[in-house]
Amino acid sequence: MARRVFLHVGSPKTGTTYLQDVFWSQRALAEDEGLLLPLDTFHDHFLASADVREIAHQARFPPRAIGIWKRVVDDGSRWHGDVLVSHELLAAASAEQAAHAVQAWIDAEVHVVVTARDLQRQIPAEWQEHVKHRSSTTFSEFVREVRDGGPASRWFWKVQDSASICRRWGGAVPPQNIHVVTVPPQGTARDVLWRRFATVLGLDPDRFDAATSSANSSLSAERAELLRRVNQRLNHRLPMPGAYVETVKEVFAKRVLSGSPGSPVALSDGDRMYAVERSLERVADLQQQGVDIVGDATELIGSGTTEPRAGASLRPESIPDAALLDAGVEALCALLEEYNTQRRQLARNNRAGRQLQEQHRQVETPGAVAGLKARYGSLVKALRNA
Repeated sequence: MARRVFLHVGSPKTGTTYLQDVFWSQRALAEDEGLLLPLDTFHDHFLASADVREIAHQARFPPRAIGIWKRVVDDGSRWHGDVLVSHELLAAASAEQAAHAVQAWIDAEVHVVVTARDLQRQIPAEWQEHVKHRSSTTFSEFVREVRDGGPASRWFWKVQDSASICRRWGGAVPPQNIHVVTVPPQGTARDVLWRRFATVLGLDPDRFDAATSSANSSLSAERAELLRRVNQRLNHRLPMPGAYVETVKEVFAKRVLSGSPGSPVALSDGDRMYAVERSLERVADLQQQGVDIVGDATELIGSGTTEPRAGASLRPESIPDAALLDAGVEALCALLEEYNTQRRQLARNNRAGRQLQEQHRQVETPGAVAGLKARYGSLVKALRNA
C-alpha cells in the first residue's frame, strides 16, 4: 500500500509541463527517491484525467481510457512509497468526481496539490492556449467574455480559480493536505517552482536536473495573432481533435512559433485592476479554507500596478499587417526548416527499416536456419557434457 498519494490537479499554464517533464524524464530517480508515477507514460495520466471527469467514453479517447483511473490506483497501491498523479485537466473535475477519485485510494493518505499563478498572467496565457486549440476569438473578446460571463468564462474559472479547485478537490481531504504552490514572478530563477513543488512531496530537489526540462512556452503577441488568423482561414479543414492537434498545435504552434521574439500580451489598465481584485478575493478564500500555501501568497495577486510591461501588446488583433507579414515570413521559413528536418528523419527511418527487413530475410534463408540448428545442437551437447 502506498504511504502517501499526491494528486497534482492543475491549474493549466502554471508550469505544469515543466514539472511533469522533470519527473517523467527522471522517473527512475524519482522511484529511487521513493516516488512512483503510476502506469507507463504521461499520456496515461491525461487519459486518467478524462476518466475522472467521466468523458473517457467520447470518440476522441482510445477505449483503454475507460476505467483507467482504477488501473492508476491499482498500480499505485502496490507501491511501498509515495505516489504522484499529475495532470492539469483534473482541475476541471466536479466536487463529486473529485470525491470519487480521492476515495478510490481507500486507506492511503491523499494530498491535493494545486500550482497557481496570478490572473494578470493567467488570462493572456489561457487566451493563447485557446488559440492553440483552434480558437479564432480575439484577445479583447476573450477578456470581455472572462469578465462578463461569456462562452470562455465557464472553462476559464473552472480551471483557473484555485480557491474553487481546492474546495472541489478538498471535500474528502483535510485542509492541511491541500497544498497551493505559487508560481514565482517573471525574472525569478527557473528552478524556484520546482524546489517548492519538490518540498511538498518530500523530495531532495538537488538530486534532479531541473534546468534542462521543457516548458510550454508562451507565444508573442505577433505569433499568437498570426495563429489566430490561420485558425480563421483554416476553419474546419483540419479536424479537432486529430489532424489539427498533430499538425497545427504540436508542429506549427509549439515548434515553429513558440519562443520567437516579439511583444508580450498584456491586459489593459482596467482589466489589470479587475484581475488584481479577483486575485485578492481568491487569496482571501484560500486563507479562509486553511490550505497550505507554499511560496508567497502575494504572488497570486501580481504586481498590482497599472503600468503595462514595456512594449506589451494590449490588443494583438490591432497589430499592423506589416508586422504580421514579417512574423508570417519568419514562421514560413521555420516551418520549411522543420519540414526538411522531419523529411530527413523519415528517410533515415525508412533506410533503417529496409536494413532490418533485409536482416530478417537473411536469417530466414535455409542455410541460416541450418546453421542455427547446428549451433543449438552443439550448445545442448556441451551442456550435457558439462
